[in-house]
Amino acid sequence: MNSTTASRMMQLGLGICFLWFGMLKFFSGLSPAETLAVMTIDRLTFSLIPAGIAIKLLAVWEVAVGIGFLFGKKLRWIVALFLVHMTFTFAPLILFPEICFTQAPFALTLVGQYIVKNIVLIMGGIIIYILETEKQQ
Repeated sequence: MNSTTASRMMQLGLGICFLWFGMLKFFSGLSPAETLAVMTIDRLTFSLIPAGIAIKLLAVWEVAVGIGFLFGKKLRWIVALFLVHMTFTFAPLILFPEICFTQAPFALTLVGQYIVKNIVLIMGGIIIYILETEKQQ
């Protein structure tokens, strides 16, 4: 398999996940990450964004990233949006350690595991970025 095919496969995988998870956030109660996302956004924005708006903005962001990966256009921009999003997904580990750890910093709850697994997604995004940069040179 060549690097272009591998990159495209990773883009499709990330695109499907982000489109799917983002779409769930448009419908209250369907996303298992909704409560955590709202709590995190609320804390990070000092309660300046109402929960209903915050979750919709997050949904739009995730769907946009998902569509961007699926269509494979402007990938360097899409990866940048993706990486910003992924960076913020780690905020609950600091903001809400009581729901992320059974014994900090090593024993993770299911929520903590859900967050830490994003390291794999981040690496996939970085690989896409590197391959796209190499392709453009």
